[in-house]
Amino acid sequence: MAYEAAAQISNAYSEYIMRLPGVINSNVVFNDGEIVEIHVLSDTTRSPKQIVRDIQSLFMAQFNREIDHKVISVAQIDYEMKATGKPSSRFVIETVTVSKMKDRTEIVVSLSLDGKIFVGKQSALKDSYDIHRGVALATLSSVVLASDYIQTFSVLDVRFTDIAGERLAIVCLSMTTAGNIANRFLGTSFSGGDDDTAIVKAVLNAINRKIGHN
Repeated sequence: MAYEAAAQISNAYSEYIMRLPGVINSNVVFNDGEIVEIHVLSDTTRSPKQIVRDIQSLFMAQFNREIDHKVISVAQIDYEMKATGKPSSRFVIETVTVSKMKDRTEIVVSLSLDGKIFVGKQSALKDSYDIHRGVALATLSSVVLASDYIQTFSVLDVRFTDIAGERLAIVCLSMTTAGNIANRFLGTSFSGGDDDTAIVKAVLNAINRKIGHN
């Protein structure tokens, strides 16, 4: 299985797992097309055995795929409090506005972090690919306003695919940090009928943990 294809499927599976009660984060590891490890971070509201059974039921019901409980590992933390005593911070989507005009499209993405609003703007052409790319760029512009971590960035690709009968947004980003180190990140999000918001979520999925917002 090609690396990018495996990463897309892994992210899609992880997103389904994170819908389960008590699950905070997850990572699905492939080897030669087979799932060899599923790592789950959960809160303490449910037992690890319950979460493992839920994951097995999820894969059987949604993907018709049997998962051995031995490949699933569950780590639990008290998610209500971090070591600092403060709740975990992450970007929250406030608004996503795409305004199509006569010869261009104006995009505005508003994100909030710790009670502060950050607004990113981007102009795009009228074709769908440029608009999708513009939404990703506007999202990153909002993130840059809130963080000194990112120095430069680029959107390498934005596309949609179908998986398990649902439309999935896939965003590939390249970011350069202060040390002039370039990294590529991949993020995904199910559309749910709102492609623009799905792109914003995919961008945040790609970068939240990379810039310290868990």
